Amino acid sequence: MSISLPRKLFLSALLAGLVIAPLSMADDKSAKEKQLSELLRKIDKLKQAIDVKEDSKSRYIKQLKAIERKIGAVSEKIRAIGAQISDRKTELATLRATRLKHQRQLSRENDYLAEQVYAAFTLGRQEKVKLLFSQQDPHKLQRNLVYYRYFSDARVELINGVQRNIDKIIETEQLIRQAQQDLEQNQQALQAQKRLLGEDLGKRKAIVASLDQQLKQQGGSLSRLQDEAEQLQNLIDSIQEIFVDAPEDEVSRQAFAELKGKLAWPVDGKVRRLFGRNKPMSDLRWQGVMIEAPNGRYVRAVSHGRIAFADWLRGLGNLIIIDHGNSYLSLYGHNESLFKNAGEWVEAGEVISSIGDSGGQKQPGLYFEIRKKGKPQNPTGWCKSDNRFASG
Repeated sequence: MSISLPRKLFLSALLAGLVIAPLSMADDKSAKEKQLSELLRKIDKLKQAIDVKEDSKSRYIKQLKAIERKIGAVSEKIRAIGAQISDRKTELATLRATRLKHQRQLSRENDYLAEQVYAAFTLGRQEKVKLLFSQQDPHKLQRNLVYYRYFSDARVELINGVQRNIDKIIETEQLIRQAQQDLEQNQQALQAQKRLLGEDLGKRKAIVASLDQQLKQQGGSLSRLQDEAEQLQNLIDSIQEIFVDAPEDEVSRQAFAELKGKLAWPVDGKVRRLFGRNKPMSDLRWQGVMIEAPNGRYVRAVSHGRIAFADWLRGLGNLIIIDHGNSYLSLYGHNESLFKNAGEWVEAGEVISSIGDSGGQKQPGLYFEIRKKGKPQNPTGWCKSDNRFASG
């Protein structure tokens, strides 16, 4: 059967479309991967430039950066080991409950089996032969033989069940021993990391004291604050330049600007430093808020976005900056540990870091900012006073 020319052309176009569509999707994916790779390269280059500038400052700043980065890494290890210990304890409890269940089942089966063995013993060793010769009615004899087979099969199945439960108990006890060994190893590792953390915290305390003494001698407190504010602004300007061409998320989201007054605070705590107030002994104003919270408490992203910066910065310590699109950024400073890397997407409420006192702070807390086109916004106008994420 022949196919008309228009129909041939239609089929050819359809087949061509089926081939081109996957190729187009593959090309689009490849282009996005290249964009992301270029984005990460630019962010890494920016971090390197910051490091070079930081290292040219006071040697105490350099030491503070190194020790606080290390404290953050060790604290994260402690948290991870703690989670493993919790998992092992849960596993142990489950295994012990499983062992108890099999032991109880074994006890019941042992009782049933003992009853059957006793019954068989009372009938004598030739119980089937006796049964054959003790019955005169063939129909009754046939029925009794069927019953006998049922009882015999049940006895065999009971014996097999006993063996299975014994095997399960042995297997469970082996798993319990392994889980106990893992738990002991994790606890030893936890103690070792805690000793390291204690040593690092002692070093940090000495570095912060030396840095404070240096500032007093040089009288450079105001100059330092101005320098830190300028550096942060330069970082934000650079980030916005980099993220102009950043690949967008494939999922459509509500615009950040529409969330004003609806956001949750990034951590459950007390706001101690208010936006716009003067900083101590200077004409500089707070461009964000300081939220007082316990060391180690989880910090959460206030909205969906991409991590633009996750590293140590003078004055703010371990810092995370999230790009929310349309020139909106949120900043989270003085963290103990950072859980995200530059380039990663995060959702509202997702844990991104933990509360600390990095950046030379005396007390743990979170410094939080929101910026639009590089300009600070009052966070209290964006976050509802009674809207807080659960503490972690």
